[in-house]
Amino acid sequence: MFGEKQSVIEVVCTALFAVIGTSLIFFRFDFPDPQPTLWRTVLGVVLIADVLAGCVANFTRGTNQYYAQRPKGRLLFIAIHVHLLAIAWLLSAPMLAAFWIWLYTIASALIVNRLLGHPMQVFIAASLLCFGLLLILSLALPGWFLVTSIFFMMKVMFSFAVDHYRQSPSGMDGDNNGVRDS
Repeated sequence: MFGEKQSVIEVVCTALFAVIGTSLIFFRFDFPDPQPTLWRTVLGVVLIADVLAGCVANFTRGTNQYYAQRPKGRLLFIAIHVHLLAIAWLLSAPMLAAFWIWLYTIASALIVNRLLGHPMQVFIAASLLCFGLLLILSLALPGWFLVTSIFFMMKVMFSFAVDHYRQSPSGMDGDNNGVRDS
Protein backbone atom coordinates (compact mmCIF):
# COMPACT_ATOMS: atom_id res chain seq x y z
CA MET A 1 0.00 0.00 0.00
CA PHE A 2 2.82 2.40 0.85
CA GLY A 3 6.23 3.07 -0.63
CA GLU A 4 9.44 2.90 1.35
CA LYS A 5 8.93 6.09 3.36
CA GLN A 6 5.70 7.58 4.71
CA SER A 7 4.90 10.24 7.27
CA VAL A 8 2.78 9.50 10.31
CA ILE A 9 0.06 11.83 9.01
CA GLU A 10 -0.09 9.91 5.70
CA VAL A 11 -0.45 6.57 7.48
CA VAL A 12 -3.05 7.91 9.93
CA CYS A 13 -5.12 9.63 7.21
CA THR A 14 -5.01 6.52 5.02
CA ALA A 15 -6.10 4.24 7.87
CA LEU A 16 -8.84 6.64 8.99
CA PHE A 17 -10.23 6.93 5.47
CA ALA A 18 -10.22 3.14 5.05
CA VAL A 19 -11.97 2.53 8.37
CA ILE A 20 -14.46 5.41 8.22
CA GLY A 21 -15.19 4.94 4.51
CA THR A 22 -15.70 1.19 4.80
CA SER A 23 -17.92 1.70 7.84
CA LEU A 24 -20.06 4.23 5.95
CA ILE A 25 -20.36 1.91 2.96
CA PHE A 26 -21.31 -0.97 5.26
CA PHE A 27 -23.80 0.90 7.43
CA ARG A 28 -25.19 3.69 5.20
CA PHE A 29 -25.31 2.45 1.60
CA ASP A 30 -27.70 -0.52 1.72
CA PHE A 31 -24.92 -3.06 2.12
CA PRO A 32 -26.15 -6.62 1.46
CA ASP A 33 -26.92 -8.91 4.38
CA PRO A 34 -24.06 -11.29 5.24
CA GLN A 35 -25.00 -14.05 2.85
CA PRO A 36 -24.55 -16.68 1.64
CA THR A 37 -21.70 -17.07 4.11
CA LEU A 38 -20.06 -14.79 6.64
CA TRP A 39 -16.56 -15.39 5.24
CA ARG A 40 -17.58 -13.90 1.89
CA THR A 41 -18.87 -10.76 3.58
CA VAL A 42 -15.76 -10.39 5.73
CA LEU A 43 -13.42 -10.85 2.74
CA GLY A 44 -15.52 -8.45 0.66
CA VAL A 45 -15.36 -5.79 3.38
CA VAL A 46 -11.58 -6.25 3.69
CA LEU A 47 -11.22 -5.75 -0.08
CA ILE A 48 -13.38 -2.62 0.07
CA ALA A 49 -11.14 -1.29 2.86
CA ASP A 50 -8.09 -2.04 0.68
CA VAL A 51 -9.62 -0.11 -2.22
CA LEU A 52 -10.31 2.90 -0.01
CA ALA A 53 -6.91 2.81 1.70
CA GLY A 54 -5.13 2.52 -1.63
CA CYS A 55 -7.09 5.40 -3.08
CA VAL A 56 -5.51 7.72 -0.50
CA ALA A 57 -2.13 5.96 -0.09
CA ASN A 58 -1.42 6.10 -3.83
CA PHE A 59 -1.40 9.90 -3.62
CA THR A 60 1.51 9.89 -1.16
CA ARG A 61 4.94 10.94 -2.34
CA GLY A 62 6.49 7.71 -0.99
CA THR A 63 4.17 5.41 -2.94
CA ASN A 64 4.44 7.57 -6.05
CA GLN A 65 8.27 7.56 -5.95
CA TYR A 66 8.45 3.83 -5.19
CA TYR A 67 6.54 2.94 -8.35
CA ALA A 68 8.08 5.74 -10.43
CA GLN A 69 11.40 3.95 -9.91
CA ARG A 70 9.87 0.54 -10.75
CA PRO A 71 7.97 0.74 -14.07
CA LYS A 72 7.44 -3.04 -14.23
CA GLY A 73 6.10 -2.97 -10.69
CA ARG A 74 3.65 -0.27 -11.72
CA LEU A 75 2.36 -2.44 -14.59
CA LEU A 76 2.11 -5.47 -12.31
CA PHE A 77 0.20 -3.41 -9.73
CA ILE A 78 -2.32 -2.36 -12.38
CA ALA A 79 -2.64 -5.91 -13.73
CA ILE A 80 -3.35 -7.54 -10.37
CA HIS A 81 -6.21 -5.21 -9.51
CA VAL A 82 -9.12 -7.58 -9.80
CA HIS A 83 -10.55 -6.30 -6.51
CA LEU A 84 -13.77 -5.00 -8.03
CA LEU A 85 -14.53 -8.33 -9.69
CA ALA A 86 -13.78 -10.18 -6.45
CA ILE A 87 -15.95 -7.79 -4.43
CA ALA A 88 -18.82 -8.22 -6.90
CA TRP A 89 -18.54 -12.01 -6.74
CA LEU A 90 -18.17 -12.14 -2.95
CA LEU A 91 -21.04 -9.76 -2.22
CA SER A 92 -23.39 -10.61 -5.11
CA ALA A 93 -23.12 -7.30 -6.97
CA PRO A 94 -23.97 -7.20 -10.70
CA MET A 95 -21.05 -9.08 -12.32
CA LEU A 96 -21.56 -7.74 -15.83
CA ALA A 97 -21.50 -4.14 -14.61
CA ALA A 98 -18.46 -4.92 -12.45
CA PHE A 99 -16.71 -6.40 -15.48
CA TRP A 100 -17.31 -3.29 -17.64
CA ILE A 101 -16.17 -0.93 -14.88
CA TRP A 102 -13.09 -3.07 -14.23
CA LEU A 103 -12.23 -3.32 -17.95
CA TYR A 104 -12.61 0.44 -18.49
CA THR A 105 -10.53 1.17 -15.37
CA ILE A 106 -7.67 -1.18 -16.27
CA ALA A 107 -7.58 -0.08 -19.93
CA SER A 108 -7.58 3.57 -18.88
CA ALA A 109 -4.89 2.99 -16.25
CA LEU A 110 -2.69 1.33 -18.87
CA ILE A 111 -3.17 4.31 -21.20
CA VAL A 112 -2.38 6.76 -18.38
CA ASN A 113 0.64 4.72 -17.34
CA ARG A 114 1.89 4.75 -20.93
CA LEU A 115 1.82 8.56 -20.78
CA LEU A 116 4.33 8.72 -17.88
CA GLY A 117 6.47 11.81 -18.41
CA HIS A 118 4.07 13.34 -20.93
CA PRO A 119 2.82 16.84 -20.00
CA MET A 120 -0.79 15.81 -20.75
CA GLN A 121 -0.79 12.75 -18.46
CA VAL A 122 -2.80 14.35 -15.64
CA PHE A 123 -5.31 15.92 -18.04
CA ILE A 124 -5.85 12.66 -19.95
CA ALA A 125 -6.21 10.77 -16.66
CA ALA A 126 -8.75 13.29 -15.37
CA SER A 127 -10.71 13.10 -18.64
CA LEU A 128 -10.77 9.30 -18.56
CA LEU A 129 -11.81 9.40 -14.91
CA CYS A 130 -14.70 11.77 -15.66
CA PHE A 131 -15.94 9.56 -18.51
CA GLY A 132 -15.57 6.54 -16.23
CA LEU A 133 -17.63 8.23 -13.54
CA LEU A 134 -20.37 8.81 -16.11
CA LEU A 135 -20.19 5.11 -16.96
CA ILE A 136 -20.54 4.11 -13.32
CA LEU A 137 -23.40 6.53 -12.69
CA SER A 138 -25.25 5.32 -15.79
CA LEU A 139 -25.41 1.75 -14.47
CA ALA A 140 -28.10 0.48 -12.13
CA LEU A 141 -25.88 -0.34 -9.16
CA PRO A 142 -26.64 -0.78 -5.50
CA GLY A 143 -25.42 2.29 -3.57
CA TRP A 144 -22.61 0.45 -1.74
CA PHE A 145 -21.24 -0.94 -5.01
CA LEU A 146 -21.57 2.39 -6.82
CA VAL A 147 -19.43 4.08 -4.13
CA THR A 148 -16.93 1.21 -4.10
CA SER A 149 -16.66 1.33 -7.91
CA ILE A 150 -15.98 5.06 -7.89
CA PHE A 151 -13.14 4.68 -5.41
CA PHE A 152 -11.75 1.65 -7.25
CA MET A 153 -11.61 3.62 -10.48
CA MET A 154 -10.06 6.63 -8.77
CA LYS A 155 -7.51 4.42 -6.99
CA VAL A 156 -6.24 2.52 -10.01
CA MET A 157 -6.66 5.04 -12.83
CA PHE A 158 -5.92 8.36 -11.20
CA SER A 159 -4.26 8.08 -7.81
CA PHE A 160 -1.97 5.24 -8.90
CA ALA A 161 -1.37 5.41 -12.66
CA VAL A 162 -0.55 9.15 -12.62
CA ASP A 163 2.96 10.18 -11.58
CA HIS A 164 1.84 13.06 -9.36
CA TYR A 165 5.31 14.15 -8.26
CA ARG A 166 7.33 13.76 -11.45
CA GLN A 167 10.46 15.83 -11.57
CA SER A 168 12.07 16.78 -14.88
CA PRO A 169 15.85 16.54 -15.21
CA SER A 170 16.12 20.35 -14.85
CA GLY A 171 14.58 20.12 -11.37
CA MET A 172 11.34 21.76 -12.44
CA ASP A 173 8.09 20.06 -11.60
CA GLY A 174 6.65 18.35 -14.67
CA ASP A 175 3.10 19.51 -14.03
CA ASN A 176 3.50 23.23 -13.46
CA ASN A 177 4.35 24.48 -16.96
CA GLY A 178 7.94 25.43 -16.19
CA VAL A 179 7.31 27.35 -12.97
CA ARG A 180 9.67 26.34 -10.15
CA ASP A 181 8.20 25.21 -6.86
CA SER A 182 9.02 27.54 -3.97
